[in-house]
Amino acid sequence: MPRTDARAREDRPRWWGSTAFRITLLHLVLTLIGTLALSGVAWWASTGFALRQLAQDVERDSGLLQQAIRIGGPRSAAISIEARLASDRSGTQYYLLAGPDGARLAGNLASAPQTPGWRQLRLSGADAGAGAELLALGTPLPGGGFLMVGRDIAPVRQLEGFLLSAAGWVGGVALLLGLGGGLLIGRGVTRRAAAMGTALARVEAGEIDHRLPVRRGGDEFDRLARRINTALDRVQGLMQALRQVTDDIAHDLRTPLNRLRQRLEAALRTAQGEADWRAATEGAILDCERLLDIFAALLRIAQAESGARRAGFTRFDLSAVAETVAEVHAPAAEERGQSLETAIAPGLEMLGDSDLVTQMLSNLLDNAVKHGRAGGRVALRLAPASSGGAVLTVEDDGPGIPAGARGAVLHRFHRLDAARATPGTGLGLALVKAVAELHGIDLHLGEAMPGLRVTLAIPGVTPGQGSGA
Repeated sequence: MPRTDARAREDRPRWWGSTAFRITLLHLVLTLIGTLALSGVAWWASTGFALRQLAQDVERDSGLLQQAIRIGGPRSAAISIEARLASDRSGTQYYLLAGPDGARLAGNLASAPQTPGWRQLRLSGADAGAGAELLALGTPLPGGGFLMVGRDIAPVRQLEGFLLSAAGWVGGVALLLGLGGGLLIGRGVTRRAAAMGTALARVEAGEIDHRLPVRRGGDEFDRLARRINTALDRVQGLMQALRQVTDDIAHDLRTPLNRLRQRLEAALRTAQGEADWRAATEGAILDCERLLDIFAALLRIAQAESGARRAGFTRFDLSAVAETVAEVHAPAAEERGQSLETAIAPGLEMLGDSDLVTQMLSNLLDNAVKHGRAGGRVALRLAPASSGGAVLTVEDDGPGIPAGARGAVLHRFHRLDAARATPGTGLGLALVKAVAELHGIDLHLGEAMPGLRVTLAIPGVTPGQGSGA
C-alpha cells in the first residue's frame, strides 16, 4: 500500500498544469480580449459622439455670427461675440473676428491661422487658457475679414480618460475573477483526477475489486468513472473466468491423462502378445482423441470470442446447413430409437461463418440426441420470424436442465451431475454461446415440457434468390 500511495502522489497532476486550469486561462484571455474590444468600441463611439456634438455647436454658432455680420456688419458680430464670452461660465468658448487687415476686432484669441475649414489648435501663451486644445472652424468673410469659432475639447479628453479608467477596472476585475475561478476549477479537477489515479493505482497494485469513486452529480468525470468501473468489472470477470477455465482444464484433463498413463503402464506390465498391445494402443489413441477434441473445442471457442472470424463473414444458405446437420445426426438418433423431426423453411440465407454455425447447430443437435429420452423425440425447426430474421429451435423430451443451472451450463467445462456418466467435454454449449454472440444471435434455454428447448433468434436472415420468395 505505501508503494501504491507513493505512485499515486507521483502521478498526481499539479492544479496549475491541469487541463481545466489551462482552459480557464484561455477563456480568461479571450474574455480580456473581448473586454478590450468592447471598451475600444465604447471609447470610439462615445468620444466620436462628443466630438460631433462640439462640431455641431461650433457650426451653429459660426452660422449665427455670419448671419449677424450680413445683417449688421462686423460691429454687430463683435457685440454678439463679447456677449457670448461674458455668459460663458465654463470657459470653453473661443472666438476671433479679424478685419480685412488681419487685426482682431473681437474675441479671446490673440491670433489664429486664417485658413478656412476645420482644424485643431493648441493655444499659446498669448491666448487666454494657454495650453488648451481647441476644435475650431475658420470662415472667410465677405470684404476680406475672417471668423474663427472654437471649443475646448478638454471635456472630450476627460471622457476618454474616464472610459479608459473604467476599461482598466473592468479588465482587472475580470482578470482577478478569471484567475480565482481558474484556481478553484483547476484544483477541483485535479482532486477528481488524483482520486481516479489513486483508485487505478490500487487496482494496478492487485486490488482488482477496487473501483473508482462516483458521485451523484453525474458530470463527465462520473460518466468516465462509470465506464472505467464497467471495464474493470469486465476485466475482473474475465480474470475469474480465466482462473475457472484453468482449474476446469486441469480437472478435466487429469482423468484422460491418468487413464492414458494407466493403460500404457498396464500394457508394459501385462501385455503378452500383439493382441494385448493392439488393445492398449487403441485405448491410448481414444484417450488422445478425447484430449485433442477438448483442445480443438477450446480453440474454436477462443476464435469465436475474439471476433477474428467476423472479418471473413459471407452469405450462406442457413437452411441447407440445418438440413445437413439433421442428416448427419439422424443415424445417432435412430440408434437410440428416437424420432428426429425437422421443419426447415427452404432458402433462408444469413451473413456469418458457415463452419462455426454448422458446429453450433451440430452441438445443439448432438446434446439433444445424447441427453434426450431413449425412444423419445428430437426436433429441429427453422422458420422466418414475423419481426425479421429467423428463429431456430432444437428440443428434446429428456430430463432437461433446471432453470437455476441454465446459465451455468453455458460456461466452459460445466456439466450437470446427471450427465457425468455420458461422454462429453462440457464445452459444447460454451461453443454454442460463443458462436451465437459472434453472430449477434439471441440464445435462450427454455422448458419443452418435458425436456429442453434451445431457441436461437437469428438476425439478418433473408430469403435466398432461388427460394422463390
